[in-house]
Amino acid sequence: MSENPARQAAVYVPLPEGLEDLPPGPELGALLASVDRSTCNGYQLVGLITAGYRQIAWQQAQLLADVGELMLTRPGEPEAAPARQEPVNTQVYREVGFALRLAPGTGEELAKLAVKLRDELPVVGQALAAGRIDLPKARLMVRELAGLDDPDLANMVASRVLGQAEAASLGLLRERLRGLILAVDPDAARTRHSEAVARRRVRRTPHPEDTTSLNAIHLPADKAAAGWDYLTRLATAAKKAGGETRSMDQLRADLLADLLAGVDPTQAGSPIPAPRKGTLTLTVELTTLMNLLDHPGELGGYGPVLADMARQLAEAERDRLVWRFATIHGGRVIYEGRLRYKPTAAQMAYVRARDRHCVAPGCPRPASDCEIDHIIDFHTHGPTMEDNLCPLCKRDHLTKTSEGYQLYRTDEGYVWVTPMGRVYPVSYGRELTQPQRQLLHQLIRRSETTHPMRQ
Repeated sequence: MSENPARQAAVYVPLPEGLEDLPPGPELGALLASVDRSTCNGYQLVGLITAGYRQIAWQQAQLLADVGELMLTRPGEPEAAPARQEPVNTQVYREVGFALRLAPGTGEELAKLAVKLRDELPVVGQALAAGRIDLPKARLMVRELAGLDDPDLANMVASRVLGQAEAASLGLLRERLRGLILAVDPDAARTRHSEAVARRRVRRTPHPEDTTSLNAIHLPADKAAAGWDYLTRLATAAKKAGGETRSMDQLRADLLADLLAGVDPTQAGSPIPAPRKGTLTLTVELTTLMNLLDHPGELGGYGPVLADMARQLAEAERDRLVWRFATIHGGRVIYEGRLRYKPTAAQMAYVRARDRHCVAPGCPRPASDCEIDHIIDFHTHGPTMEDNLCPLCKRDHLTKTSEGYQLYRTDEGYVWVTPMGRVYPVSYGRELTQPQRQLLHQLIRRSETTHPMRQ
């Protein structure tokens, strides 16, 4: 494809000074409007996109503030003097829906969100206005924190997780929130868990194409994770046997339908997976296992679980499941592996337990569903040791190996360098301390200026 001659002849034009670090607001909006995008290279366009996204978050915060103020406004004529009332005026729900052409439920949701951010979770509203999080993350935080009855406790949890919220995907942010909520209010979490499990059910939904969905809702996390793992192992065994044209999703669906219909796939010609039983990874602190603390555990492929559940799973002898345990103490996973070209099962289990997710920025894929890759490629003398291994989903594995993206490991986390020259950090599945964040921030700044890691 031929390029525009004018663009071929263009010269480098720097962005307005300080644009990428400028807080969102009228000044940033004016600067963004002043930039001619046709003069920007890829590195600059990424900077404009991130600055523009911050500005959108600020504008969304202003919209919610306006809706929240409207909720306190008394009805009146167009030229009536402004008057406020308490409590909020719920008639405004429909007004918001009419004005923005939203369905009634959507207008009500927006209005309730505005009141929540203003009256109950101001730290989340402030983070949105500062461009640190976007509207989907603000909604997620409000929804997850609704289970905490104490507003001060909810704001404390929000403040702690906001340090990592900007760099986290929705999935990772949800896990961090749930882990903290389980830790700070385990009694309330137990109650919510019991109430939810009591509502467990299977829902059948017919579709117009003569197909049907079966949804199992509010299952206990351990049973759901074990079931998913077993389906995946059955499907993987069928794929490895050869001659299978169905996708993994299609295989899981067919195998589940067979099992529910009373047909054992392994007795009907499907290969038996090895090992036959489901394998789950439970990460739990030693002090929790010893009943000294009630810190939540983490169930591989699912996320945080109550300390009680973690202890029960660790102690129970379940003949139908094979459990792998990663016990951590002082923030470190205790495990051992040895060197060879292909990682051992022990090494792969350790790396998955340590990193928990695909280490690409924003990817929520659980490590249990990822491939274990060498950070420094084996053919360039990268050792097959835990410190040189990481979980990557298939898409991000391909990104690293074939699309010019580079991955490095530091003491504080992983660092990605993109073909545009951008540097993105990823922590080791835990919240960094302030000194660690400052050190990594300095490293990133130096890297984006001089690209030392690319040489």
